[in-house]
Amino acid sequence: MKTIYTFITLFLLFALFLPIVSAQDTDKLNLPEGAKLRLGNGTLGEIAYFPDGTRFAVATSVGVWIYDSITGKELYQLTDLANHVKGIENVSISSDGNSIVTGGPDGTILIWKTSTGQLLRYIADEEKAHYNPIFSPAGNIIATSSGTPSEISNKTINLWDVRTGQHLKTLAKPNNHFYSKCFSPDGKTIAIWEYRYNTLQLWDVNTGQHLKNLIAHEVRTNNVCFSPDGKIIATSGSDKTVRLWDTRTGEHINTLTQENIDDFSDVCFSPDGKTIATSGSSDGWVRLWDVTTGQYLKSFIGHTEGKASCVRFSPNGKIIAAAGTHGTILLWSTLTGQKLIKLSGHEGSVDTVSFSHDGITILSKGSDKTVRLWDTITGELLKTLTGYTESVDEVSYTPDGKTIASWGYDETMRLWDVNTGQLLKYYKLNEYKGNVNTFRFSPNGKTFTTKSTWSTVSLWEVVTGQRLNTLSRHKQDINHVGYSPDGKTIVGSCSDNSVRLWDANTGQRLNTLTGITGKLYRVDYSSDGTKLVTQSSGNTVQIWDANTGQRLNTLTGITGNVDGAYFSPNVNTIITNIYEEDRDDGMYLWDGKTGQYIEKLSGYSGAESHESYSPDGKIIAMVDGNNSLVELFDMSLRQHFNTLSGHVSHPHCGGGTITTVRFSPDAQTIATGSGDTTIRLWSANSGKYLKTLSGHTGGISSVAFSPDGKTLASGSWDGTILLWDVPQ
Repeated sequence: MKTIYTFITLFLLFALFLPIVSAQDTDKLNLPEGAKLRLGNGTLGEIAYFPDGTRFAVATSVGVWIYDSITGKELYQLTDLANHVKGIENVSISSDGNSIVTGGPDGTILIWKTSTGQLLRYIADEEKAHYNPIFSPAGNIIATSSGTPSEISNKTINLWDVRTGQHLKTLAKPNNHFYSKCFSPDGKTIAIWEYRYNTLQLWDVNTGQHLKNLIAHEVRTNNVCFSPDGKIIATSGSDKTVRLWDTRTGEHINTLTQENIDDFSDVCFSPDGKTIATSGSSDGWVRLWDVTTGQYLKSFIGHTEGKASCVRFSPNGKIIAAAGTHGTILLWSTLTGQKLIKLSGHEGSVDTVSFSHDGITILSKGSDKTVRLWDTITGELLKTLTGYTESVDEVSYTPDGKTIASWGYDETMRLWDVNTGQLLKYYKLNEYKGNVNTFRFSPNGKTFTTKSTWSTVSLWEVVTGQRLNTLSRHKQDINHVGYSPDGKTIVGSCSDNSVRLWDANTGQRLNTLTGITGKLYRVDYSSDGTKLVTQSSGNTVQIWDANTGQRLNTLTGITGNVDGAYFSPNVNTIITNIYEEDRDDGMYLWDGKTGQYIEKLSGYSGAESHESYSPDGKIIAMVDGNNSLVELFDMSLRQHFNTLSGHVSHPHCGGGTITTVRFSPDAQTIATGSGDTTIRLWSANSGKYLKTLSGHTGGISSVAFSPDGKTLASGSWDGTILLWDVPQ
């Protein structure tokens, strides 16, 4: 079917669309219905200076923030999450500074007027998604990489007219996979790196004609850069070379290399085009080369703890800045080679560094999810922009309800003020070995435990981020950690089939449960904290005294495969999820004292993924094995009374998988979060659907009610937390 391009030119009235909001209001910017505050600025995308250097833009999953380049003050934000449904990753600014183009992971392209924030055009394609938009030097053409959302690479490059939104040209060759692109300084040529055959292709922008193929490197090409006059193109490669090419003839001019260089990651020309700077070798050196002769000129030494990942000349060519993988930026004089200044502050690698047009400030972005603005003369850190995160995996209120603690995929704890939305503090958790893969808040919200991939279990204080104790550096894998209901004891299940108990205050080991039959899968406390139930291989479920470690009973008469065992809130009953071949799967009840079978829970059959009890213990909500339904059971009547369904597949963000279920403190409301980016509210007593909360650009990972039950916090894969009013 012929590709159909749809262009929508939107002229939106000021009264109906207000994308620019002052800095003090951005936590409440374009909030969805029912939401009252946004915590965090979302996941961090590209950053870019405006051509006049007075402002810079930061792309995030919830919009584009515009900042003052001197003060770092937030000026306004551009956002349209109705079209960029998965947020914004890419931002490019036209040469006159009048237009901004944004691209999102959902494949949409928007063009904005910077002076008013008006959305000018929306580029949509019924068959292809478009990514990574860039302006031509004249600002009249946009180039996008295009393909289907499921493709790793892009099979075409498309050119668009900025003024009309008209599709101009499609640049494509059979079986080609395009990775990156850049315009020549005069805008007449576009260079595209094709990674399947590892070639650099040159195309004529006006005619769409393919001009030349340059077989750039024997292995991966890392970067491509035009000289200021556009006559030469430089490519850096993992074959330990930088190669220079004549853009008119395609002739290979020179190869830059040295014996002690093991890689080139970045390459850039000086403003006069006479010199090339390279970086990327493991020795951390930045090297200068003569463009005409290819001769090595000098090295700048300083990044001794890692590589120099990104290198840039100042606009006048007198200073060179190199960002390091160890968190620093070094500035040298290109004339004398003298190190001028060291900019320190980033935790982790610095990914991007760029000079303002006048060379007075430097903008940097780091793996620590911060953007920093620096004075190039004094080295002063002018502004640190925080609040950017990766996926928010867990959210929890502190007991007083005034603070929210969030835990993210980047292994960072953040504390937020519930009333103002201000990020109070954040700290990176550094385990002794391995990455943190399990995280648990204590019942009172004052501490939390982490488990690393090397089975180090640590106890931390929420407010300070201080490690209080290291509970275990067990040689055996620790599969699970959790708290007793009163928060005084931490429990861990180990791959040597033992259960270990620690004092949460002192870190002292209290007891070790041994004699567990088979491989240990799961351990859970009873609601009063006096007993433990373990599930192990061989369909064995055992009951233990939590204080003495004595085995009390083993459930008898189990037929089929056990997939979960835990106490009911009244402690007297154990619930097991059992699936059997040729028989109905279901939830079975057992006497918590004798271990004897009681009955099958009426009205439900099927696998169970996870469960949540109401605070009063009267209702249990079970997410089915497909994570698509929530089954409600009345524990006093011991029967199923309702099914919660309604989360559906999202066209851009994935399926309707239910990721989290929580009861309100008064046990009247149930909140379910899903990969479809929504939260649904339900009546706990009747199962009646109440409301859908929509506004995140990524799936929901966690929800938490405030202590008074009036507010719901939702954490999302988009890196933000939204606070919602709960209908009373």
